[in-house]
Amino acid sequence: MRKSIFLVCLINCVLNVFAQYDGSYVSVSSLSYNNEKISYVAMARGGNRVKAKYFASRDFNGSTVYQRFLEWSKNKKLIAISSGTYMWPSCNGSDPQTIPVGLCVDNGIPVNKNLILNGLDGLAVVYPAGGGGGIAVTNLKEGNLKISDGGTSTTLNVRNSWDLQKFITWSQGNSATVFQSHLFVYKNNFLLDPSKASGKPAPRRVLAVGTATDGQVVHYIIDLPGQNNTIYDAAFKAYNFLTKRAQVNITFMINLDTGCQNVFQVYRSDGSIDSQFKGDTPIYNAANLLVYYFE
Repeated sequence: MRKSIFLVCLINCVLNVFAQYDGSYVSVSSLSYNNEKISYVAMARGGNRVKAKYFASRDFNGSTVYQRFLEWSKNKKLIAISSGTYMWPSCNGSDPQTIPVGLCVDNGIPVNKNLILNGLDGLAVVYPAGGGGGIAVTNLKEGNLKISDGGTSTTLNVRNSWDLQKFITWSQGNSATVFQSHLFVYKNNFLLDPSKASGKPAPRRVLAVGTATDGQVVHYIIDLPGQNNTIYDAAFKAYNFLTKRAQVNITFMINLDTGCQNVFQVYRSDGSIDSQFKGDTPIYNAANLLVYYFE
């Protein structure tokens, strides 16, 4: 027990050294909205100072997501860390058989080539740091994913096997990271049907990207830590919070897994861990990680 406590303390101390960022780009808050606690991290993408990185699974050398993250984060200024999409057949980051559900490419390396055609309509592309470090999401139902290669723009319907292979090849050549998730909002339109998006009440978390009133692109991680939200409830509350209170025009909103895995850690601008944000899965057991950092 003492050894485990020491290890966790050591991990947090190491991470804290590098978790410093310009507070004018990031807002971290927890508040009561419509009589419910909502916590959020709001990040402005102006100048591409705030970047995203996704660790989809173990690598082919056998390094776990946590080991990969530790090595990568040595010189990074961290903002937030969260579990991402769904994993199968387990959510144990130490299990070499565990892979992401649906299409997944990790920094140009295909991890799962099987596209889920029903339910996971949000296809996320995380661009490498050299490509801006942003995240784009397309609605698979629209079949109009746009990619650019060598100055030429191409539109793909990745539900078509031929276009899917083109997209995987493009992802490999551009060191892109790709994963699927539930799509809640697209182009400011709320997509969920309450009769088809219930699920048992649980803590929920979403990732949303949109445009603020000043024209800036903003990324939000919104956490509803209470136990009383179905998927529909959480998505609708986050949608109302963003459009009405934060006045964000939402480009997309996708789900972040808090069921099978629930990693969540947020840093203040001085590098200390913000205790109001908590996940119940230790980071060293992470099966995948979405990380925001500052450059």
